[in-house]
Amino acid sequence: MSSTRSATYRDSLTLPSPLHQAHAQAMYPPLTLERARFSGSRLVFDSADGFARGIEQGFFLLKIPQGMVCAAADQFARQFYLPDDGYREMEVPGLYQGYFDRPHDQWENFYIERDNWHLLPRAVAMLGTQLASLGLNVLRNTFAYLELPAFDWPRISSGLTDNCGHQMLAFNHFRCAKNARGCKFHRDSGWVTVLRSTEPGLYAWIDGQVRAINPLPGYFIINFGSSFEVLTERLATPVRANIHGVAQLEPRPVESERTSYTLFLDSALDGNLYQYRNGRAVVVQSVAQFAEQEVARTYDQTARL
Repeated sequence: MSSTRSATYRDSLTLPSPLHQAHAQAMYPPLTLERARFSGSRLVFDSADGFARGIEQGFFLLKIPQGMVCAAADQFARQFYLPDDGYREMEVPGLYQGYFDRPHDQWENFYIERDNWHLLPRAVAMLGTQLASLGLNVLRNTFAYLELPAFDWPRISSGLTDNCGHQMLAFNHFRCAKNARGCKFHRDSGWVTVLRSTEPGLYAWIDGQVRAINPLPGYFIINFGSSFEVLTERLATPVRANIHGVAQLEPRPVESERTSYTLFLDSALDGNLYQYRNGRAVVVQSVAQFAEQEVARTYDQTARL
């Protein structure tokens, strides 16, 4: 299917790329993100309209549950790219997995899907399972908030709501000595992303302007992906999958370069993408076609998305 004729293809947008961190910090104010936490399996926002604002902005902060320890994964993110660590050369079974060196970006990363988490250090795999549980609860709570019929959830999510689907860990490192953008502005293609970041550098295009998406100690950053935006586009309360990227970072000692990691929740590649029309969830594209379309736009060398 030609991407320009795809039912899910959005008009191209030219964004300020690359952003330079020192300039961006001075030019683009941080977005005030809504804060939420889990009470049991229920997602609770600090403010009365927090859920609505999070859906509108496409981002919110989620309090790290008591007892969840990120230290092992933090350390893994600081080491996966080292030549002698073993993960650069590791062959990970499956599509879109393993080590990637992005030629147009400071960004390099390591992707690994849940079926392969046994290849990770045990404590890192354990945190991945916990992050997936958090993200799945965000997904279910958002479906409930939107009043989508519960019997539709497994079908429209390719089984994610039943803990199936595509669950991917991604570890990121930004090589500050490389004269390139941090990473291209893009939309995540899936449903929910759980981001562990500890320093500024992330920016998003929200309401026609660039805003900083800064981390807060003790919180993960949650953002919604394009599958949610496509599904809800015609609903009274559409979920936004806002464009975001990392600014170009100035040189600094290698041991203090920016790292982060994310948990992506997506539909299985053999599934379908749906949209609610007149109260019914209808198929608009295969997930495989959608993924190919979005990946091509995310990693190319242009400033257009």
